[in-house]
Amino acid sequence: MLSRVLAVVALLLLMLTYFGGTFWEFRDPVTGEIEFDEDNLSFQPFKFLIHEEDVEERDVAPELVEYMGDVIYEYFPEGSWGYWIGYRTMPVWRVSLEAPQYPKDTYPEGIPVFFTLTDFRGKTVEMNVINHYIGMDPMDIGAFTVRKLVPFVYLLFVLMIICFLFYSGPFWWVLGLIPALIPWYYLGFYSYWLYWFGHNLHDYGAFKIKPFMPTVLGDGKVAQFSTHSYPTIGFYVLLAVFFTLGLSILIKRRALQDLSI
Repeated sequence: MLSRVLAVVALLLLMLTYFGGTFWEFRDPVTGEIEFDEDNLSFQPFKFLIHEEDVEERDVAPELVEYMGDVIYEYFPEGSWGYWIGYRTMPVWRVSLEAPQYPKDTYPEGIPVFFTLTDFRGKTVEMNVINHYIGMDPMDIGAFTVRKLVPFVYLLFVLMIICFLFYSGPFWWVLGLIPALIPWYYLGFYSYWLYWFGHNLHDYGAFKIKPFMPTVLGDGKVAQFSTHSYPTIGFYVLLAVFFTLGLSILIKRRALQDLSI
């Protein structure tokens, strides 16, 4: 029973990271207003998940077609459908840049970007402009297909946890372990794409720098920019999923051992 209670808690926390993004929407640190940037097209679901017929299509730059396809969509879903297809996921990681040309009174937190499970929020356009200066591709191509798959991955994980609650046959623990590792999946993809961006620089950058590994966790320096990269609320909730589901597995394992004696 205790194992099941912990598994249900883990399930609820997992669903919170998917549906709870509205409670942590990015607000401008100066005005306090919710930031909405119509030029931020980082949310790109599969086409069959787009309900509205009059969604505007935009051509993808030729050099990015390899990573994003020919067309992206200007789509900002509203209502309950936005929740179901992953438009309201929680921010998991926060990155910010500081430089002398960004005064503290206007940018008290530098240029912040919050990475959710499915897109980016915050000063995404400004961040892409900065990345362009050092010859880096726009963030939008990062984990482009993986971010599209998040709704289906979450559905799979929810079903696995539900099966874990009642199944005790061979390899029952796999049903709990695979979804429990979700924070480490995220960190792995995040680290990989940071490496990819830092080692695939282009000659068009105004600042010529050598390939580098951007800071995954902590503070760093790139050209004249100070960088800050830290987990935020969503990652901590995912860690709670990991610990509660992991504890549930251990308790269930002990209980099954006792029953077999």
